[in-house]
Amino acid sequence: MTQESLARHARSWYGLPVEIVIEGDYWHWVKAGPVPLPHPPVVNLIVRHGLPRDARLRLSYAHEMGHIQTLPLALMHLAWVWQHRPRGQGVSLWRRLAWLAGLAVVHQSAWELAAETYVLAQNPAEYTRSYQEARGNPAPWFWALMALLALVGTFALRRTQHTTEE
Repeated sequence: MTQESLARHARSWYGLPVEIVIEGDYWHWVKAGPVPLPHPPVVNLIVRHGLPRDARLRLSYAHEMGHIQTLPLALMHLAWVWQHRPRGQGVSLWRRLAWLAGLAVVHQSAWELAAETYVLAQNPAEYTRSYQEARGNPAPWFWALMALLALVGTFALRRTQHTTEE
């Protein structure tokens, strides 16, 4: 592990053991229970742009922990939207695939928003201070885009069932 890494073991509020390793700016490793989830930190890379290294690592760790802590909420959101998928013999394969692509974007946006809300809720003063000092602060754009995609997209996807049943 390098100086640019942060590794911790934790447990979610619902009992899931996790290991989170933040490897600098370009790789994260989250092990949730027995399931390893290595991934590039796309959102963290964008939203933490311009922050000092220690703030990036700390906030990125909190964001990954936020995904773990909000997993039940993310699954409830997914189930709620899934109930309204387009069904029936009259629905084309392309429409179903387009709906699934929309679901992936909307669900991920909602979950990213939930994870970042977790980060903010952990220490609002530190979060605000970190971004006030950042160069080219992308955080307001992140919050606006994720909220727009999650809220508008969720209701647009839920509405598709009504238009396909008519």
